Amino acid sequence: MKNMSYEEFKKQLLRILRERLRDSMKSEIIPVNKNNGIMKETVGIENGIDGLKPLVYVESLYDQYCIGADLSTCVSFVVGLYRAMPDLHMEQYFETWEAVKPRITVRVVNWEWNKDELRDIPHKKYMDLAVYCRVVLAQNEDGIVSTVVKNSMLRYLEIEEKELWEAARNNFHKDNYLIRHIDEETGLTGSYLNKFLNLSDQEDETYILTNEYHNNGAVGMMRFDLLESFAAQKECNLYILPSSLNEVILIPDRGDRTPDFLRSLVKKNNKDYPEEGDLSENIYYYRRGKKQLEIIL
Repeated sequence: MKNMSYEEFKKQLLRILRERLRDSMKSEIIPVNKNNGIMKETVGIENGIDGLKPLVYVESLYDQYCIGADLSTCVSFVVGLYRAMPDLHMEQYFETWEAVKPRITVRVVNWEWNKDELRDIPHKKYMDLAVYCRVVLAQNEDGIVSTVVKNSMLRYLEIEEKELWEAARNNFHKDNYLIRHIDEETGLTGSYLNKFLNLSDQEDETYILTNEYHNNGAVGMMRFDLLESFAAQKECNLYILPSSLNEVILIPDRGDRTPDFLRSLVKKNNKDYPEEGDLSENIYYYRRGKKQLEIIL
């Protein structure tokens, strides 16, 4: 049987979802700005009592459908996700700054590509990047539900921006970031990294830095304690390639790769895999002992 088109899949997905959900629940397609101005369509479910809508990218569901998952399986996944999520009400998390403070986490995006969205968001510019904060509402082994910290939230909580960054810095150094050999990566990310690097003779010197959820883990490149320990272990400086918002690639500088070549790999990756969320087209460099990054190209 021939696969449905994306538009037909989306139409049928919503139809079956609405049949399976109670009348009090509303399902809809919601366009969202994922990052860097890229718009993505998501499936949202609302229970009518101001609970958060769990969002699932329609494109991801359609990809699974195209490789063999039937439509009912895709629907069941959305419904299962909704039922597995707790009812989250924003006000319960924002009663006091003391309740919010341990939930602050940091993220990083490209400053130039996101400067319009960053206007109402407290952020720090670092090289060509912008670091900003989110509040974690819920998390488990499957991932994190969070909301961005805006200036209006600081006013509501009656705190200064410096208090936000102090909490963010303390929490950041408690978060679990990992450096793994590329061969340990599995699934989509591992396959596309192997494909775009195309460096079979040097695979033993290619590593991934991300967080335990492999989601928005690129900010781990600012964990200089981890970079310093890794550089000391490898006894050399490090190239850092921004493969996506989810992770960065670490390559020990053995003098056998030029910045021009590495940058061409990043630009090709950004072009071929825009859905991963681009971070930058620049190459970063970490020098042992200095505990800072620099753009080298």
